[in-house]
Amino acid sequence: MDIDVIIAEYKQQMKARSYAEATIESYLMNLGHFKRYLVQCKINDLKQCGQKIVLEYQAKVMSETIAIESKALKIRSMKRLFEWLVETNQLLLNPCEGMVETSRRGRKIGPVLTLGEMQKLLAQPNLSLRIEIRNKAIMEVLYSTGIRLDELLNLEVYHVDLKEQVLYVRKGKGRKQRVVPLGKNAGQWLKEYLEKIRPHYARKNPKERRLFLNHSGLAMTYGGIRQFLRAYSKSAGFKKNVAPHTFRRTCATHLLEQGADIRYIQKLLGHPSLKTTQVYTLVRPKEVKETHEKTHPNQKQNTESRSQNPEGRTG
Repeated sequence: MDIDVIIAEYKQQMKARSYAEATIESYLMNLGHFKRYLVQCKINDLKQCGQKIVLEYQAKVMSETIAIESKALKIRSMKRLFEWLVETNQLLLNPCEGMVETSRRGRKIGPVLTLGEMQKLLAQPNLSLRIEIRNKAIMEVLYSTGIRLDELLNLEVYHVDLKEQVLYVRKGKGRKQRVVPLGKNAGQWLKEYLEKIRPHYARKNPKERRLFLNHSGLAMTYGGIRQFLRAYSKSAGFKKNVAPHTFRRTCATHLLEQGADIRYIQKLLGHPSLKTTQVYTLVRPKEVKETHEKTHPNQKQNTESRSQNPEGRTG
């Protein structure tokens, strides 16, 4: 059972199951780490990989000076591979049976931008250039809808309804579909891109139906979007790392801060579990206090009384 052959077959299986491209890339990278460990152990056949080996690999991963979630991903990739081998009857016993990846409690949540920081980031594109208008449209859509990067890259032209101001996410995580509102700003910039920018790029590749194209008429890639986000983040003077997923977390957090019901946010983001949404909605304590003072009936009543009787005099 050659390791390279098995990993290549598993890659095809992930594609068949509609795994996100980013997930597949992550699994392959981490399985590459596992493969190199097995080679060091002089193991070339996965049938020779018993529980002792996988536990030793787990211990090695846990000793590394990397984030706890990175450790979990390394172990998870190995576990999923062996689960698939058992599921497809290529192995009788799973050497990872009962293995716990890592505790997800206390894990660090990625950065969330403040409203001011988001406005500053959205102001970075030079709108005299076609490519920058496209980038502006991409950022506005990510922030307004909270869709995943993989979902954005899989959008096609007919998934956009500018009249109704919605996007149809046909290839969501877990093969689930949903409709998300665009919002005024995102709708305007997407309209600008569709009418003035995309037709210019599409002349080089008229058969491409993906919504967002590069200057060669090809569909945008993960790397292309991450690259311009890094550049904008640097020009905005941010020390925190701004990734496509930052827009998703920030969208959820800002909606909650403005009083949106968390179940609406859950539906918008396409989360099957409310617990996942609660992790995304990172609310800053100061803003919670301010919102409470502005909206809680008792607090509002006290504020009104103070404004009418500033010195606290009684009649």
